[in-house]
Amino acid sequence: MGKVIALINITADGFCDAQLVNANAEFHEFAHTLLAGAAGVGFGRNTFELFQQVWPAVLEKEGQPESQVRMARKLTETPKLVFSHSLADLSWRNSTVVRLANADLISRYKAMDSGDLLTIGSPGLVADLTRQGLVDDYYFSVQPVIAGAGGVRLFDKLQLDARVPLKYVESKPLGSGVIINHYRL
Repeated sequence: MGKVIALINITADGFCDAQLVNANAEFHEFAHTLLAGAAGVGFGRNTFELFQQVWPAVLEKEGQPESQVRMARKLTETPKLVFSHSLADLSWRNSTVVRLANADLISRYKAMDSGDLLTIGSPGLVADLTRQGLVDDYYFSVQPVIAGAGGVRLFDKLQLDARVPLKYVESKPLGSGVIINHYRL
């Protein structure tokens, strides 16, 4: 049975902003280990639009770092589900718009047993899936920076009826100072 896995970058003060991510070769290798078990990658609209702009371009340029080329290939080859009510432009291969991240869709996806659904970034999507109790594993990639401000704080607008206790699995410190904390529901 597949799982829903959330990989999300946050600053020490809880902001989610791609510009604050230290995504070096070591981080890409870690992300690649999660992608290896993924049958699909789930994105919210904003993160998808950013990734659609960045990753296909890596494959078109000569001399890109190998960790980025490897990541770009895997992301391009893997089916992508984009959860959006408004997105229309899907130029990235293997991408499909899904209007609603509901329990029925996710349950069918999990039952396929062909791999996991990995969400990358996409704090709104992660909050929605968390509210519905659909995330199985969280990987919080804590960036060594206090942003002080930003557009989105993780779980800032999430309203739950009760706490969601998580079970600590492990932490992985990276040489950049990033610490990836793995929790399971």
